[in-house]
Amino acid sequence: APDLSKGTRFQLYLGLRVAGYHEYAATRTPVPFLADDIMETFDDDRSAEAFRLLGEMGQKGQVIYLTHHRHLCEAAARVVPGVRVHGLG
Repeated sequence: APDLSKGTRFQLYLGLRVAGYHEYAATRTPVPFLADDIMETFDDDRSAEAFRLLGEMGQKGQVIYLTHHRHLCEAAARVVPGVRVHGLG
């Protein structure tokens, strides 16, 4: 992992967290999944795919994604039906 770029490390980290969530939720009541701006280095296609995966997770439990990047909020709204985007301030 140390030889990977920051963006690739973030993608690997998210992939492992998503897999872990599915493993946990298969045998237990899902707990909320929280992520804080881990897509800041993703391009548009990778962000859309990541939001699609988070949207699937949201069918089983609560997913909370925190960001200050408006384009990620817009991507989530395009990709995930019924997503709720809350703004602060």
